Amino acid sequence: MRLFIALGIPHPLSELLNGLRGSLSEVNWMPPETYHLTLRFIGEVTDRHLMEDIHYALSTIHAPAFDLFPDAPGLFERPASPAVLWMGVARNDSLLHLQRKIDTAMRRAGLAERRRRFVPHITLGTIAHPDPSRLASWLQRQAPFNSSPTRIRNFSLYSSLRGKEAPTYEVLEDYSLSP
Repeated sequence: MRLFIALGIPHPLSELLNGLRGSLSEVNWMPPETYHLTLRFIGEVTDRHLMEDIHYALSTIHAPAFDLFPDAPGLFERPASPAVLWMGVARNDSLLHLQRKIDTAMRRAGLAERRRRFVPHITLGTIAHPDPSRLASWLQRQAPFNSSPTRIRNFSLYSSLRGKEAPTYEVLEDYSLSP
């Protein structure tokens, strides 16, 4: 099973992000039900005992609920792959605290240390051949993204199945944050 830990994106933010669909024609837009903010990618897990260790480690995390603030969109360019268009999320102490606690819990569960810098974002879609001037104009028009803060009350363990057009994500377990 391919696993990751993330924040689901609740309404109305997911609806606002969905409103961007089609606003840039060369984007292969992700369906709104796939919107999430990855806190820790785990990868392929087949060992039942490791799954139990992951669940136990996540269930011991205590962190407060917090507000998520959308920021500005951006692009991750990847060699020999389509670029990833995303909506940034403002880094705040509560989000960073939760992400660090999750990293620590996953190391205690026996997973390797995370190598990438944490860049909080929500993937909107992919672009195989972006037109640089159209993309720059679109990014500028969307920044900053106007939205009210979104209250985050839990994080989740997800499984990921690669689909023909878009991946399918299934919540395996939700973990509540303190009110």
